Amino acid sequence: MPTAPLRVLTMNIWTFSPPYEARMAVLRAGIERLSPDLMAFQEAGYAGGRHQVAELLDGLGYHIVHQFELGAFEYDRDNGCCIASRWPLQDATVVPLNLTERSSRYPYALLTARVAAPSPVGDLLFVCAKPSWELKSEYERELQAVVLAKTVAEHTGSEEFPPILAGDFDTTPEHASIRFLGGKQSLAGMSTHFRDAWAEAGDGSAGYTWEWANGYAREIIAEKLHQPNHARRIDYIFLGSPHDYQPYAAFRTCRVEMTAPADGVWASDHYAVYTEIETTP
Repeated sequence: MPTAPLRVLTMNIWTFSPPYEARMAVLRAGIERLSPDLMAFQEAGYAGGRHQVAELLDGLGYHIVHQFELGAFEYDRDNGCCIASRWPLQDATVVPLNLTERSSRYPYALLTARVAAPSPVGDLLFVCAKPSWELKSEYERELQAVVLAKTVAEHTGSEEFPPILAGDFDTTPEHASIRFLGGKQSLAGMSTHFRDAWAEAGDGSAGYTWEWANGYAREIIAEKLHQPNHARRIDYIFLGSPHDYQPYAAFRTCRVEMTAPADGVWASDHYAVYTEIETTP
């Protein structure tokens, strides 16, 4: 029998923003339909005794870790990175990405965990990333991308299944931080290579994940960017390079999901990115 693909989803879930309960019902329906094995959430709420992802996935059997469970952050914020896995999570760590004064006002971070997945995948590194968001902050995102690449290299070996990186990277494919991760340019005297799920297995469209057409994103875009019809692909799933990792892995498909409202309610201001990864030739 063919081996089932590894199913991965990433989404910025917009913390406790209203209409919270209605949004979470839409998001949960999407998750139940797609049934991901691994999920990376950004802007995942965690405050006042509430854990957004634990509430969202209640009863579905996922193992969950939030970055705020692993240490205090000196920020007046109620959200951060969160990982959910069908299989046990081990050795979870947080790598802060507050590398400049401009990136010091939000708990930007990498949340990493080892996933005890069954054969043929086995133990693998899963990373949720949330770098700086402002249009002016590509310098910060470049520094953060280098930290990401170094972190992955330090915590993986060539015999392991390729690591999976997922998150709201807050910039488009032509920018230096994403070009660096995709092996298209060097930064800080080093180079790397990760495979972009949408670039390899998307439908050939722009793959926008944050756009004016989304009613919640529209309010933010109008207030902060003043750019009607703004649309960008800023959410990604990356896979470690075959130059660095021996086990077989190939993207079967990649889709932008939860792109329409249900009864006027969107799941979030972002759309989800979902991919299936073949684990055997």
